[in-house]
Amino acid sequence: MPTFTKLAFVLAGATTALAQGYGDGNGNNNAYSDNGGDNGSASFPSNFHLMVTAHAVLATLVFTLLFPIGGIVIRLASFPGLWWIHGVCQTLAYILYIAAFVIGISMAQHLDKMGDTHAWLGIALFVVLLFQPVLGVLHHVFFKKYSRRTVWSYGHIWLGRAAISVGMVNAGLGLRLSQETRVFAPSQGAVVGYWVVAVIIWLAYVAAVVYGEVKRRRSSAKGVVDAPPRYRQAEGEELRQYA
Repeated sequence: MPTFTKLAFVLAGATTALAQGYGDGNGNNNAYSDNGGDNGSASFPSNFHLMVTAHAVLATLVFTLLFPIGGIVIRLASFPGLWWIHGVCQTLAYILYIAAFVIGISMAQHLDKMGDTHAWLGIALFVVLLFQPVLGVLHHVFFKKYSRRTVWSYGHIWLGRAAISVGMVNAGLGLRLSQETRVFAPSQGAVVGYWVVAVIIWLAYVAAVVYGEVKRRRSSAKGVVDAPPRYRQAEGEELRQYA
């Protein structure tokens, strides 16, 4: 088993206690309960509950916290080396998503749900996000060279925005799929809670994007490159901001 997958199970074990705090709507104080139904007679691996928890926790952590925070910080903050912080945050998020993806594929195969919308959207996100680090490096390199955004910049920026939005929606689809299959299904309260938090974070992310773009355009109109993060090109040269 890959190291990052083991790490996923460790993280899931640490968060299982939090999952116990939600009811399943039937008097069971567990957010994930095997309710039977069409899959009631199915044979599940002994660690399937942990797999469900790990996948749900990691995927929602990635798309409703780490990726949005990385996107918000790069638009609102401005200090030397900020792009490194942005890069590390997004790379960590993607590593955790790889773990969630591996676990999710295993579960989808076991439940024969590879054709479900949640599964193929997860696969599409995994493939698309493979290009983000490359586009991010090209964005940085060519901005330093031309002091403006290039096609690589727009590819990186808009791909990231789309991935965060689709990822949030797909996490909700995963909760719905769990309810439909009735396999360790979350309570309706937990699902509603997720959507409330996701919408709030998404709105904060969009607000940061809009603010950053307005600030950048106003500064560009004044002939100043004004978008985070800043970096120093050479000793004694003024700090120039990164778009």
